[in-house]
Order: sequence, then structure tokens, then C-alpha cells
Amino acid sequence: MKYHPPAGSQDPDAKYVTGQPGKVRGSAVPAEAVEHPQREIVEVIRQAGLTPSGDDLTQLWQAIGQAITAAKPGLATTTAPGLVQIGDGLSITTQGLLSVLTATAAQAGIMRPDGTTCRVQDGVLSVPQQVNEYMEGWRTSWVGVPRPWRGTALPPDHCWANGDFVAFADWPELKDVYEAGGFAGLLLDWDADSETQAAQLGRWRPDAAEPTGLYTPNLTGQFLRCWGPGIERQAGSWQADAVQGHGHVFYAGVAAGSGGGGGYINFSQSNKSGVVRGPESLDGYGTARIADETRPANLALPVIIYLGQPAAN
Repeated sequence: MKYHPPAGSQDPDAKYVTGQPGKVRGSAVPAEAVEHPQREIVEVIRQAGLTPSGDDLTQLWQAIGQAITAAKPGLATTTAPGLVQIGDGLSITTQGLLSVLTATAAQAGIMRPDGTTCRVQDGVLSVPQQVNEYMEGWRTSWVGVPRPWRGTALPPDHCWANGDFVAFADWPELKDVYEAGGFAGLLLDWDADSETQAAQLGRWRPDAAEPTGLYTPNLTGQFLRCWGPGIERQAGSWQADAVQGHGHVFYAGVAAGSGGGGGYINFSQSNKSGVVRGPESLDGYGTARIADETRPANLALPVIIYLGQPAAN
């Protein structure tokens, strides 16, 4: 709709003046000022599907109501207003009251910081620095530590404890532990000969005097024996299998003869013609298990080493 100023006015925004007899001359109303508003109102009524009638003074109100009801805005986005839907963390009452639910294990919603592990400042949820430092210290304390693993698939940021080489360029946190003396007591000289390496399978070994990385301990197929202060062996040293020295007494019947006596086999006798020969049975101690190595009952358990966070690409 266009504004129509009083007739004869040169100002397109001039105001109308109410006339007062003998004092103020009233503004002359041009025909457009009356006709145009009427036509626009009639058009609104028609657009609402109504037939303009001089007897119904509610048609404009009806038309506006229909226009509001028929309006269907789109869904709101981050850049455009619109309708929003109520999600799992919100609730709306029959009175139209919107509220945020409190979070539970089964329901999304708002949380109240406990003030210890998290806090809110200026509307920002954050983790206190001391918590971050504690968690980071706990994580880095595992760098270079062999540990059992739950499966045979190697997890990210780990390697097997099998003597492979690990480069500092790829794993800078392993280098940090090395340079801080974290492997003290479990380090071989970089130029240790093969015999020394074989005798110290549980130790790390630099690749050079100015190392670019470390060879991991080789624990594959080995039994682990706990080490502590006061033990004569070096930490990380390898020990071959062995059987503790012992003796056996074999009983058997013998015939009377020269030098015999006592009813047992005397291996110092020169005359053994009366010895009763036959296999010696140890069935009373269980069934013997014969193999190519001496070993206790055991489990083949995967052992991995955490290397820290990888170098940034």
C-alpha cells in the first residue's frame, strides 16, 4: 500500500491536519487515500477465499486468521529461522512450556558439573587442569610398558614385545621416556654382541650411540619371572631351562651272592649276576610328559607395548 499525502502537498510524507472553523484549514483528502486502502483490504479478503460483503465486518479478521493458520515455515537451521522439533532431552507441556530434562543413564538432558572432574565458567563446560594433568600423566606412564592383551589383533599405538625396532621419529613419546631415563636398569649397550643380547632378552637396546630408536625386549615364548631388589640376577636377563640336581634310590630283589646284601642294587658291585633286571616304574608320580624342552604348565598370552601418541604427519 502506498501513502497518499493531503491534496496539493509537495511533501510526499506530509501529515493530515484536522480543520478548525475560523482557525485552521483542514487537509483535502485525495480520492486515492480512500480508494487504495479499500481495494487492498478487499484483495486480502478475496485471497482468503471469501466473498467481500458489506454486511460482514469480520471478513478482514477471518482472512488474517486463515493466513496465519495456513503459514507453514520450514525447519530451522543454523542460518535460517523456522520450526524446531522436540528432541529426547526436551519436554513440552500442554500449556506450551518448554523445559530441558535432567540427564540419566537412559535419557539425554542437562548435567550438573560436580566441580571436581568438570566445571562451568561463563557458560563453557571444561575439565579442570589438574584432572587433565592427572589423566595425561597416567597415560604417559604406560609408554614402554609390556602388558598382556585381550586378543591377537594389535591395537593402535602399540607393538609386540618381540625385539622389533621402534623409531623415535614415529613415536616421539617413547623417545621422551628414553631421554628422561625411564628405561634405567633395563637398557643394553647399543653395541652389545649377539651373545650378550641373547642373555638379556628382557632389555631395551638403542640402535646407535646417538640412537634413532630402540629395539624392544623380546618376550616371545619366554616365561616371566618377577624381579625385585635383592635378587642376584640382573633385571631383564635371560635364564636357560634347567632341572635341579637330585638323586634316586632304586629298590629291587637280589639273589644271595658275593658282595650282595641289603636288598637293593649296589652299582659298585662287580658281581651283578644275581640282580633282578626289569623296567623301573614311576607310575606313582603320574604319567610322564616328554617334550623337547623343560617347562611348567603355561598359557600363550599376547604381550604388547604402548608406544604413546604417534608423530604428527
